[in-house]
Amino acid sequence: MGKDYSRKSERELAELRSLVLDRIAAVPAFRRGSLQVGYRKCGRATCRCARPGEQGHGPRGLWTRTVKGEGSRGQYVPVDQIDQVRAELDHYAEFAALVEDYVEINEALCRARVGPPGPRSRRVAPSGTDGKKGGSATPKS
Repeated sequence: MGKDYSRKSERELAELRSLVLDRIAAVPAFRRGSLQVGYRKCGRATCRCARPGEQGHGPRGLWTRTVKGEGSRGQYVPVDQIDQVRAELDHYAEFAALVEDYVEINEALCRARVGPPGPRSRRVAPSGTDGKKGGSATPKS
């Protein structure tokens, strides 16, 4: 659970909700997943990457994400777009945090509209039963 909105008035919560919604709409393009950047050796014995101390070919990026019903999917990212993809992943983290905040504000607003819980009342047994359960009304065969 994030922030405590229990002390805010209904009006304050409605204003906060509107503000967070505006911030959600202002989040730039984003994508879910993760990015790995690395080097790899091609495996050809005559390639420069096979020499001792060489990093390999790269850098190259791999953006991976989970696709519902399909599992993990990956896509290579050109080296000149790695910074852009990192920024888009950061934007998604910002978006997700704002959505979580928005949900918490809405829940607090719903609680504020209902009001605090009142005192619990004790059930009173119907008259003539002496507090005993009566069972079902179906006749026994």
